[in-house]
Amino acid sequence: MNNDINKITGPVIPLPTPFTKDFEVDYDSLSSYVNFLVSSGIKNIMTTVGTSRFNLLTGKEIIKVNETVVKAANGKAVTIVANPQTGGTMQAIQYAKHAESIGADFFLCYYPERFYGDENTFNFFKEVNDNVNIPILIHEMPMRNGYGAGNVQYSLQLLDKLMDLKNVCGLKEEALDAEYSNKIVSRFKDKAIIIGAGGGMSRYLLRDYKLGSKAFLGGIGNFIPKLELDFYSAITSGNKKEAERIVNEIEIPYFTKVVPVGWHPSLKAALSLMKLMPAHERPPMKQYTGEEFEIVKAALKSNNWI
Repeated sequence: MNNDINKITGPVIPLPTPFTKDFEVDYDSLSSYVNFLVSSGIKNIMTTVGTSRFNLLTGKEIIKVNETVVKAANGKAVTIVANPQTGGTMQAIQYAKHAESIGADFFLCYYPERFYGDENTFNFFKEVNDNVNIPILIHEMPMRNGYGAGNVQYSLQLLDKLMDLKNVCGLKEEALDAEYSNKIVSRFKDKAIIIGAGGGMSRYLLRDYKLGSKAFLGGIGNFIPKLELDFYSAITSGNKKEAERIVNEIEIPYFTKVVPVGWHPSLKAALSLMKLMPAHERPPMKQYTGEEFEIVKAALKSNNWI
């Protein structure tokens, strides 16, 4: 296992995929957006199955999106690129090999099947691990239960085994369960990179930092990078009062306003209103109406961001 657990610290910004009005991937806008983030001081950027709309892209488009991101970052930020949530083990290996070939720093590996026992899940990651040399992050989130209703968490015992694989060095934690997230952070803080947690809110780091977490998924940082950077600076310097002010006076009020109309489309709307990428979405992703745009615009204006 790669033991460089300090390679990813601070905010990790998940990248939405921009589209043209004809629903084609807008690679030029994506490149410009990466340049904006990097020039704003963001040190970690990531494609991922959700925010990056990988469920809406073809395999060739995903390959080109990952290439575009790594090329635009040009070594000035840590690049993490993912496979989609569909396809077999061989396809995942191909995405991992491609990530390695383009010089990505990490491969974010998503397990694309239902849960049929720890051994079956472990074998998938072992096959990917054994066929590449790029550091691997597990996209850890509840799996659909292949034996009945409900979802199944990655067990701590399974994660122990996975972290012993030579290329597996950490995870994007998305357990969606605060108590279980705490267990994961506490158990692996000294031997794995942990990007926690899904939802894009700095307040999760307020919860996880004292347990040992050093990186978190950005949200507002997608369009106001300085806010995420200021928050991380405050929390790492021991200025808890300022970190809590950012969360309680800025972040939570903003999310309270926009999440009810959908976080992912509201993120694209905010990026559009700030002229960072087009507002277009590829169907069936929700395209905001004028009224919903006004909700996002009002939330941005309330913080003097536009």
